[in-house]
This record gives sequence, structure tokens and C-alpha cells, in this order.
Amino acid sequence: MAISLEDATRLSIEMSRVMKLFGSMRQHLPKVHPGVEPASYPILFNLAAGPQRVSLLAEHVYSDVSTVSRQVTTLVSYGLLDKVSDPHDGRACVVSLSAEGAELVEHLKASRGAWFRQLLQDWEPADAQVFADFLQRFTRSFEVPKITAFRAPKAPFIELPKTKTSEVSK
Repeated sequence: MAISLEDATRLSIEMSRVMKLFGSMRQHLPKVHPGVEPASYPILFNLAAGPQRVSLLAEHVYSDVSTVSRQVTTLVSYGLLDKVSDPHDGRACVVSLSAEGAELVEHLKASRGAWFRQLLQDWEPADAQVFADFLQRFTRSFEVPKITAFRAPKAPFIELPKTKTSEVSK
């Protein structure tokens, strides 16, 4: 059974608030490595699962190949990634975490975990577990439209009243 429009709207508004808060906080976080921008974290976290071609990595982080390729080049230059020719197709490259990159990923996980633990310090452990389960489920639901085309319902066009320029400036 589908959720109500009221609940969906409430969730949408709260998600917008959370995204805005994360964006605001990101600007004030200390850099964990001189060569790593927060935009590169998804690449590092995805490569923790194992080596991947840049094209597949781009799919996993929901970005285009040229952007991921530039980020990978930067991460390789700082010694965080290793880049080798694909043994099955010499025209393509496979990237993996270097030892320093794997260490950085573990540091990021630990520091993020400590931060979330502090953020949710007044939560009951069971509530945090339930929230994590629901958030994981939500994330999976959110990924579905990426795989299958999402068709938003047409919103009715709302005509705004026309205002004279002289009225606006008063």
C-alpha cells in the first residue's frame, strides 16, 4: 500500500532539511587529507569493496565517467589509489585502493561513526538501529528510479497574478 501524500511531503521536506544541513556542515569540516575533497569519498568507499573499472565506478557513485576519471587521477597522484590496465581488456583501467587509501577509508569510517554516535547520543540504541534499517531501505528505494525510469506526475500549472513593476518597487 502506498504512503499518503501528506507523509510523502513531510519526508520530502525533512530530507531537504537534512541535505541542506549536511551541505552546510561539509564546508566547516577539517580536511582529512590534503588531496581528498569530500566529493571523492564515494569513490574511496566504493573501492573498499574491491577493484573496479572507472566506468563501473562512475555508475556506482552516480556520476559521469569524465568526472570520476579526473577524481581518480587526483587520488592516484596522492598515492591513495593504484591504477593498472584491465587484464581482460588492455584498453581499460582498473583502480583499487592503495594501502594508504585503505587506511584513509578506515579513518573516515571511524571518524564519521564517532561523529554520528555523538550526534545521536540521546537516542536509544534500538531506535538508532531501527532508523539505520529504515534509512538503508529508503536508500535502496531511492536507487530504483536510477535503474528504471522515474516518471514524475505532471504538476498542475499555477498562474501567478501579474504585478505591475511600479507596485513591486513601492
